[in-house]
Parts: sequence; structure tokens; C-alpha cells
Amino acid sequence: MKTIRVMAVVAACLWWAPTAHGQARARAAREAAEMLFEQFGAKAGRSVPELTARIEGIAARYGDDAIVAMRKGGPSALGLVEAAGADGAKAVRVLAVHGEQGASRVLSRPTAMKQFLQYGDDAAAVLVRHPGVAEPLVERGGAQAVKALGAVDPRNGRRLAMLMDGELATAGHPELLGVVAKHGDTAVNFLWQNKGTLAGGGALAAFLADPEPYLSGARDIASVAGESVVKPVVGGVFTLLNVALGVGCVLLMAVIGLAYKHGPPKAESVQFLLSLFKK
Repeated sequence: MKTIRVMAVVAACLWWAPTAHGQARARAAREAAEMLFEQFGAKAGRSVPELTARIEGIAARYGDDAIVAMRKGGPSALGLVEAAGADGAKAVRVLAVHGEQGASRVLSRPTAMKQFLQYGDDAAAVLVRHPGVAEPLVERGGAQAVKALGAVDPRNGRRLAMLMDGELATAGHPELLGVVAKHGDTAVNFLWQNKGTLAGGGALAAFLADPEPYLSGARDIASVAGESVVKPVVGGVFTLLNVALGVGCVLLMAVIGLAYKHGPPKAESVQFLLSLFKK
């Protein structure tokens, strides 16, 4: 009899637990629907019962955290999760973490949604943190751009985008983004403050090859830029001297050859040639 009573209690618990959980889920879904209707009116849905049923269905599919995501995501959240189809669980995660900004800056933008699905939660974070900047930069730089933007604040995110569209447009984007990903705001501040110097190319190459000495102040990027200008100029001067010497040698050999063949030039001829040069 004791065993039967224990089995009966266990059976009752097994029956009651999902029932109680279902009731709690339904109550939470209705509360979320009422809150959305109170805040957004008809934008949230046609009626509280209809919206409650949709939220409860999402929660049954993706877990009770989906109800929290619906509350945080605003009036468009439910439709965005439903539109995500097989990626609905990922959409719920974005809403749960980023709320309405996740809805407006990630889930409702096709390119941003594609980037999120390709590069994961870090991409969603930078798309929310750097609106208007992250999407085109990630499109160009991929995962490296996600890492770089994840390491900087919004102001330096805008600066980085402007640099890569302006003074540093010809730079090697993977190398540049890699330095920013590693050194964050410090790197972007340096690039921004020295963008005129770095635009020359040689100084930027030296910085990207070994950024630490320049970021720490141990080396001056202006001196590297000066070297990249002086060396070509000096090399050009020596090139002109070499050409002049070469031409002089050719002329001298020609004069010696003529003198050997025809004898030394007469004084009148030399004077005539000198008078031509004087003119």
C-alpha cells in the first residue's frame, strides 16, 4: 500500500508539473500581450487574445525566454521572429539581449540579418552598437571588421569608417582592421591624429608592420614619413649624376676616337666649338 501511495504521488506530480508550467506560460504570455497593447496599441496586434496565442506559440517553440524577448523587442518583435523561420531561435536571442534596437538594427534589415547569421552574436552586438557604420564596414571587412568594431567605442567606429573611405582607403584593410581589433580605441585615436602623415603609404606600411612602438610613443611616425620622402629624392639626384657622368664618358671616348683617327683638332676648330657653347 505504501508503494502504491508513493507511485500515486509521483504520477500526480508528473501530471501536475507540465500543467502548472503551461498555466504559468499562458499567464506570462497574456501579461506580455497586455503590456504591448498598452504601450503600442494596434501596432502590437489585432487583439490581446490573438497576440497572447502567438506569444505562447513562440514560447512553446523556443522556450520561455521568448516571452521576455517579445516584451523587450517591441511591437515588431513577434513578426520578426516568425519571419526568421528556421532562424527563429537566433532572432529570439537577439531580442532578448538587445531589445528594440536588436529588432530595428539587425532583424528588420536584410543585410544586417545576413551578417548576423554569418558572423554570429558578435556581429549583432556591433550592428546595434555602431548603427549606420557597422553594416557597410562588415560587408567589406567580414569577420575582421566585426572584431575591430567590437574593440572600439561608437565615436571611433565612425572615425574608422571615415578613414577607410578617405585618407586610408588604399590601405590593406585586413591588416588595418587587425591592428584595430588588437589595440582598440588606442589604435583608432593614433590613426585619426596622424591620418595626414599615414596617407603617404610608406609610414602606414611601417605602422601596420609593427604598431606597438608608435602607439607607445617609442617611435615617431613623422620621422618614418620623412625618411620615405628623403630617400627617393636623394636616389633621384644620384641617378641624374650617374646619367651625366655616363654621357660625359661617351663624349670623351668619341673625341679620343676622332683624334686617334684624324689627328688632334686644329686650334680654329676648338675655338669655333667653344664659341658655340658660349652662345
